[in-house]
Amino acid sequence: MPETSELFKSKQLEQKYMDAYAKTLSLWPVPYESVYVETSYGTTHVLVSGPTDGSPVMLLNGFGFSATMWYPNVQALATNHRVYAVDVIGEFNRSAAKKHFTAKADYVNWLVELLDRLGIEQADFIGHSNGGWHVLNFSMQAPHRVRKIVLLAPAASFAPFTKQFGIRLLAANVLKFRPVIIDFCAKWFIGKENRGNVSDHLIEQFYHGIKGFGWKHKVLIPSVYRNEELQSIAKPALLIIGEKEVIYDYKRALARAKQLIPHIQTRSISGVGHGTNIEKPEYVNQEMVDFLKSK
Repeated sequence: MPETSELFKSKQLEQKYMDAYAKTLSLWPVPYESVYVETSYGTTHVLVSGPTDGSPVMLLNGFGFSATMWYPNVQALATNHRVYAVDVIGEFNRSAAKKHFTAKADYVNWLVELLDRLGIEQADFIGHSNGGWHVLNFSMQAPHRVRKIVLLAPAASFAPFTKQFGIRLLAANVLKFRPVIIDFCAKWFIGKENRGNVSDHLIEQFYHGIKGFGWKHKVLIPSVYRNEELQSIAKPALLIIGEKEVIYDYKRALARAKQLIPHIQTRSISGVGHGTNIEKPEYVNQEMVDFLKSK
């Protein structure tokens, strides 16, 4: 594993985070290979599972959850696909950025380099929250590298963040009190009736990331895409949002997506908050598998 302690506030805080990451990774239900890929933007960590001859699927995590967040989904996807669960660079995880990300093109260039190093010409892309925003960005600017896209509660993208989301995220990052961070992640993000479906290990990992990461390098905050940007999406697309979504108005997001991307398939899930794939994994897994195998 590359040296990442310089990205955390101390070696001790880094170790606490990495221990929590390992505990969440212990939930991974299928064999995996832990791969480190060098790019001009830094070292990217990827968890690779599934048959070597399976069609490639790239998984991009939501902010703060890392590649480990896909533990309830990887088994369903890895049955017929070669799954690459990426630790999105620039955030707290096992990847280690070495430069700032100041433009959308930086993320496109990073992903192109990552695909090239992995020997992948074209792949399906699945992204949750911040990862969904990255998937949209990449499919707009490098469509020849994309086959299909799945968007799980993509951050901003179709609708602006609520003020409450901004306030809660700021409080968690500035105050860094355990109750504030845990409440933000486990009691607000996640639909109340689904809290029991989400492992405490993942919540603990999120807490130690917020607590210890130093944010040495700049990253972009997801924004709402312009009409003409969304209208350029030509790839088959599936959008899934929970009806208890808290970061924006889910009805507004679904309506704008369908208006600007007429071919997009949309799903809303009753009782589900922001953690779509970890709150109701059975439903989301089936939707994703069916969509990816459809013609």
